[in-house]
Amino acid sequence: MWAVLRNLRSRLLRTSLTATGIAIGILALVVVGGLAERLHTIVAGSSALNTGAIFAFAPVTDVGSEGGSLDRSAATIRTFPGVRSVVAEVILPYSSGNDGRFGPPALIFGFPAAARAAAARTPAIARGRDLRPGDDRAAVVGPDFAALRGVAVGSTIALTGNSFHVVGVIERSFTIFDAAIVVPYRAAKALLPQAVPPFVRHLPDARGTALMVVVKPGADTGLLARKIALETGLNASDPKTSTANLSAATTVFDGIIFGAALVALVVGAFSIVNTMTIAVTERTREIGIRKAIGAGDGDILREFLIEAAAIGGIGGVAGIASGAVVIAFVNAHNAARGNLELFALTPRLVAGALAFSLALSVVAGLLPAFRAARLDPIEALRRVA
Repeated sequence: MWAVLRNLRSRLLRTSLTATGIAIGILALVVVGGLAERLHTIVAGSSALNTGAIFAFAPVTDVGSEGGSLDRSAATIRTFPGVRSVVAEVILPYSSGNDGRFGPPALIFGFPAAARAAAARTPAIARGRDLRPGDDRAAVVGPDFAALRGVAVGSTIALTGNSFHVVGVIERSFTIFDAAIVVPYRAAKALLPQAVPPFVRHLPDARGTALMVVVKPGADTGLLARKIALETGLNASDPKTSTANLSAATTVFDGIIFGAALVALVVGAFSIVNTMTIAVTERTREIGIRKAIGAGDGDILREFLIEAAAIGGIGGVAGIASGAVVIAFVNAHNAARGNLELFALTPRLVAGALAFSLALSVVAGLLPAFRAARLDPIEALRRVA
């Protein structure tokens, strides 16, 4: 091992340049991979949030019409086979304009107790407390909403002209709740008349703006969503379809990672082959002497492969470290502005990038290493005499 380190130090500039080439490829791999890892996290969070439930919304143009009554629709949906329960919820936009953030829109949620009990996943609280029975003008907010508007536990926020006291901040989950405001169900219903479009003259006698349709195990959510849309006129989303669409997006990013890996493969492989080939040429006499005094082909092969792996390891570590700095900087910048944190540096990504760097270097170093191992000692000594 000491001999390998000595050989690398003897041609420090060439080793550094080769490792830098590998580091650049690994940097690109880590950054693009971090984006894909975050997308996988979002898909997993969304899938867990929507498991076993269909969400149905009335079209905006039907909000004030008799046909838009969610109570009538809920009664109809309860008769469908495969439906376990139907719960009304209040979901309102926080702002009709663009608040300059990147990520899911800020929405106001009001959930009755039945909705919380039926939900597969409810927002966890990172700071402060959750809403309690008897709360009126209390709210818990998502971390992105809190960061963008400088809100903390104990702050007061305005929702459609009404003051609410922030009692908790939701734990980051990379779902729509990261930018949400959750208020008591009764308070959300009171906000509804102030949040509807101006062309709506009156509100239907409904308990909310959306329905959470909890399905029985084994029920076909796609068929139920289409049935709801056809017979009630509501916009119903199939959780399996939504998950499939998100999964398709992750497949695209996985393909981008593969492309980045190929770039790293080409750049890094040529660098390693070039460096190790020159090393074999420069050390021909040394190789001849070592073989003349008893070194075997395996010893020479192993030494050159270890050198190639060492260069790849140095480049891989440097690339991962650089990628971690880039990811941390971008995520911190986005978090400070209340935007979605775009990248995730996971142990799987780090281990995969390092393993790829080492494997690439060893494979690229095989040809020069075999060439060195197969040198005839007499021919090697004669060639440099």
